[in-house]
Amino acid sequence: MTTNTTLFRLQQLLPHLFQPIQVSGDPYLRFQLTPETPALISMEWVQEALLVSASSISPLPNMPVFSIGIMSARDRVFLVVDLGQLLGLAPSLVNPRNYQVITIHLPAVGTENRTSSEKYLGLAVQRVGGVARFETKPLPIVTEKCPVGLAPYLLGNFMEGNEQILVLNIEAILASSLLTTNPINQVNYQN
Repeated sequence: MTTNTTLFRLQQLLPHLFQPIQVSGDPYLRFQLTPETPALISMEWVQEALLVSASSISPLPNMPVFSIGIMSARDRVFLVVDLGQLLGLAPSLVNPRNYQVITIHLPAVGTENRTSSEKYLGLAVQRVGGVARFETKPLPIVTEKCPVGLAPYLLGNFMEGNEQILVLNIEAILASSLLTTNPINQVNYQN
């Protein structure tokens, strides 16, 4: 019995499209921290990347300047911060109509029931560029090419041609005094 469906014919004509592809290397989400600074975050932290209307983010009073506000997505309420400004870079997201937000999943602390303590944080960035894979570990930072004050928040970098792509250390950012001494801790992230 011969099958003459469109799918069968496509499989016969283009077999390479239907073969699983082995992808190697560690996945990172690539984005622009500032217009001049490409950066990466390990995908183990990333929940999703969203394009969010500015009207969907509610500002909070008496918050640090890097705090944009709170938003909800997929039945979760979480804080959104301007990542560039949080890390001491020039404010790059001045009242845009839309924000490109990377939602990171924060580790559950002090509980065995992970679902009741899941927390999220939104990192607003210049532009999300997609997933990149690297087979090696990040290289040490080239300090003369690194923005001032950013080194404590970096795991290293990857080089693509002459371009240095910074790899951010999310744990260092979350543990920074900027986030631990400001009212951001008081925002109740929800699942």
